[in-house]
Amino acid sequence: MNILLCCEHFHPSVGGVQKMMYEIGLRFVMKGHKVSVATSWRADRTEDSIDGMNVNSFKVSGNLASGMTGEIGEYQDFLIRGQFDFLLVMAAQQWTFDAMLPVLDQIPYKKLHIPCGYSGFYLGKYKNYYRDMETHLRKFDQLIYNSTDYRDINFAQDRNIPNINVIPAGASELEFMNQGKGKILEKLGIRTDDFIYLSVGAPAYNKGHKEILQAYLVLDLPFASALVLNGNYETTREVTQGNTVKETARRILGRSPYNVMRLARKNKDPKKKVIFADLDRDELISLFFNADLFLFASHVEYSPLVIFECLAAGLPFLSIPVGNVEEIVKWSGGGVLCAGKKSNEGFSSADPLAFSKEMRTLSLDKEKLEKLSASGRQAWLDNFTWAVIANRIEELVRPGPG
Repeated sequence: MNILLCCEHFHPSVGGVQKMMYEIGLRFVMKGHKVSVATSWRADRTEDSIDGMNVNSFKVSGNLASGMTGEIGEYQDFLIRGQFDFLLVMAAQQWTFDAMLPVLDQIPYKKLHIPCGYSGFYLGKYKNYYRDMETHLRKFDQLIYNSTDYRDINFAQDRNIPNINVIPAGASELEFMNQGKGKILEKLGIRTDDFIYLSVGAPAYNKGHKEILQAYLVLDLPFASALVLNGNYETTREVTQGNTVKETARRILGRSPYNVMRLARKNKDPKKKVIFADLDRDELISLFFNADLFLFASHVEYSPLVIFECLAAGLPFLSIPVGNVEEIVKWSGGGVLCAGKKSNEGFSSADPLAFSKEMRTLSLDKEKLEKLSASGRQAWLDNFTWAVIANRIEELVRPGPG
């Protein structure tokens, strides 16, 4: 088949949507399909082919709610004239989806869409945007949701929109099938007998690193431990000396990784280490296999890939209810939920004291951690590799018998 993937950002850009579309596209290539990608132009993308996927770049930015500019007509013409068997567009509220809407009826091949959570659903600027969404969704041949109970799928079900499918996200069997221990602990200055907590994500503010660090600072354990916060901390260190106006504003608002790093100075316990890192991919995967407990307190999520990566590594996780993490716990048995708070706009946050209490309980229960590890790893092998997920998407467009 000839397949088109549409997403606002793609390699070398880093993020959840980029990762998911790359992994799905790569599995299609490995199955012998021809794969093209329509995405935003980047100066640092030096090749038009990435691991067998042909990248078509357009100088477009924005969305319908904020306004779009650039090569919109060129993109729409590319869609209409393309000789594809089907397209898969991921995420609303971004230009590769929004610029597609006026020409949906003119696209002659099958159209699949992963809405990806509707992060702006409760915001006033998107009121008119979602008023028209039902009409748009009915023009897609298949809709794919990563959760059975979230604002995007509930929107579709409440309006009896057809062709709803639930296909979870996942983690790469190419990366996680073999355990990678490596020398990452030595590099980070962590002893092999330390209990290791890990949290991953950027920006630090949105990923709840402040609350996780606050929880760790009041944690009382009878053994030595280390907390690794992995994100864009190296970049923050680089701008500390020649401070920028943008960085200064983030610090004033408490939204910079620097604010988290400064909070770490309150740690006076010699048995506890706080480590800020910005590891490359191989190092990070190695740390997934070396860590003892993953901590997740993100403010907003849809279906976080990092939780599926915990399952893949057999790394137990502790999370507040954000995105569909509660559902992933039920599917996998690989983690534990801690109660959190939620704002009227749908943003989650952790209570550091409550989170610290749950951290202690889990850390002292070695038997439970082992059960969570084994259960999560097996669930990933059975249901949440990208190979399994790509097969399920392909089944939606594969011609039936006769």
